[in-house]
Amino acid sequence: MTNKHHFKFDVDVNVINHLGVGLYSSTPAALTELVANAWDADAENVIITIDVAKRSIIIEDDGHGMTADDVAKKFLHVGYSRRKQGNNFSSSGQRRVMGRKGIGKLSMFALADLVKVSTKTAAGELIGFEVNVPNLKQNLESGKQIELDEIVPVAFPKGHGTRIELHQVLTGLKTTESYLRVKLARRFSILGDEYGFHLKLNGSEITKADRDFYQHVQFLWAFDENTKNNIAGLSKNIVEVAEDDSTPDVKTKCIQMLPADVAFGDQLFKVTGYVASVFQPKNLGTKEDSANIFSVFANGRVFAEDVLTEATSAKYYQNYLVGEIHADFLDDDNVDRATASREAVKRDDPRYQALIGFVRATLESIGDQWDEWRTALGHDPAEPGNQTVNDWLATLSDKRDSKAAKRLMASIKNAVIHPDETKNEAAKKILYRGAIIGFEKLKLKKQLDRLDGITDVLSPEFASIFSSLNDVEESAYAEIIKQRLEIIKKFKTIANDPTSLEKVAQKYLFEHLWLLDPSWDRVTGRAQMELTLTEYIKEIDPDSTGARLDITYRASSGRHIVVELKRPGLTSLDFVTLYQQARKYKNAVEQYYRTKHVGTPIPPLDIYILIAKAPVGFNESDRASLAAQDSRIITYDQLINDANNAYQAYLDVTKDTGPLESILANL
Repeated sequence: MTNKHHFKFDVDVNVINHLGVGLYSSTPAALTELVANAWDADAENVIITIDVAKRSIIIEDDGHGMTADDVAKKFLHVGYSRRKQGNNFSSSGQRRVMGRKGIGKLSMFALADLVKVSTKTAAGELIGFEVNVPNLKQNLESGKQIELDEIVPVAFPKGHGTRIELHQVLTGLKTTESYLRVKLARRFSILGDEYGFHLKLNGSEITKADRDFYQHVQFLWAFDENTKNNIAGLSKNIVEVAEDDSTPDVKTKCIQMLPADVAFGDQLFKVTGYVASVFQPKNLGTKEDSANIFSVFANGRVFAEDVLTEATSAKYYQNYLVGEIHADFLDDDNVDRATASREAVKRDDPRYQALIGFVRATLESIGDQWDEWRTALGHDPAEPGNQTVNDWLATLSDKRDSKAAKRLMASIKNAVIHPDETKNEAAKKILYRGAIIGFEKLKLKKQLDRLDGITDVLSPEFASIFSSLNDVEESAYAEIIKQRLEIIKKFKTIANDPTSLEKVAQKYLFEHLWLLDPSWDRVTGRAQMELTLTEYIKEIDPDSTGARLDITYRASSGRHIVVELKRPGLTSLDFVTLYQQARKYKNAVEQYYRTKHVGTPIPPLDIYILIAKAPVGFNESDRASLAAQDSRIITYDQLINDANNAYQAYLDVTKDTGPLESILANL
């Protein structure tokens, strides 16, 4: 005979940990569940009181409350859900309930170690009990019977409701009023007289205005008229633009309607909501609390806090966006699409995928309109660097040039290159400079084409062309000079570092030979590093071990440049040794030409010996002796100072710059 087994399903304390603490990782997420419970209880008012110093949070509502039987069979029954009982509406029949899984009540345990509950129905008794969360977990672990202690309940002004007191709120949770006000405002769309549901935090009602970005909204797109009027009423700074260049004084607000039908198979689901763009990404807040999100709502509460990353096309204008889409069709049937935490939607759900495709197409569709509006607005002088750009735009007399330039500048202004605001502005300044210089060069080419039609060199047209040429050349050369001064600073760092290898200085000088002589900035010809002259030196000095010249350069002028670097840290060289080396180099190079280039005249030669410190007693006679060998000694300090003085002198004598360089200097 087969034995009859008695199986028992045990719930480990870890389940409570995961369903309670683990699922609700933030204070706003946990409070959202408790506010949603108040909505489901037909409450008209929910009052949240936070005392950070006392580590307490109290949530009280004037809903229908609970009887002792309700507490035992529903509230304390983890997993109980009225939807499972077929009740999708509240007791009044007026509200579609937000709760679905029956585990939202566990959010209390994610916030505090001590939970006190008072509740009363209109015709029932006052009931009060408390939960010591650490003791609850210990009893669950040991398998003990769990009985909750009764407390003296708190009376309710209207004679019914529920009050949840959270004491010994866990440290590390963010519970400041300003933070929670913004977060709760962004998580519910059923607040206010329109829905008969009021949420107060520390005595002050939470409204949509507390979402804290409407004052920064510049453009608005809406899926429905009601939302358009609502958001436009809250957003007092939506800008206006001229619809046509020919009628610049006729302006309309930057508000546009969007298609609102989500296709799902042969069905069409209507959505409501909006997409808004702010003046600057920083208007949406810091990274942690950023409102740069696109939220999905269903039946009045947030269903997915942000789908922007999932639906984004990575276009830069999306860094300016905030929005919400109300898709009640995600929560109007018997399919539970929410993840366990109610913080997101199950991504593989077909309806959800249809919605994401719709959101992606919507965001893509507003891009061109966004560009047009931002370009039409031009540059706000109040924004960093924009007045300087406006100064340049004002110099463009040709309307076609001006229109193209405005679009180019708007693209840079709107770009988000780096999430850090300071670094982003610095990067955009570089883009502005490059774009302006490039635009001027292109504009100049177009002007030079006009030379064919000019016969009078004294005409204003002829003068304007060469005035533009001077401006561009001046600004371009000034840019080169500034860059070279930065390079000089870097070379000085290398030369002053005794640990720097000779090869580092050699390569740096090879790439920037103008450090030795500014006239070599655009030399052409053949350059070599580490040219071996061993065999040629041995021809003139059989006992020599040869030499390896650091840099040789055949300049376009026909002169041959030789640079011999001595290690920056080497300071014990004497003049005789240097002179003998210079003489060998001169003779070896001449021998090289006689052997390798028979019949070719030996080019004039310049030999530079770069050393850290001039030899002791080095004088004018020694200098003349080296000059006879086409050689000269130059120290690292002398090289750096001479180069710095030469280029700085240019900047000093050109303080009265042209208009273009003045504009670039201000960026």
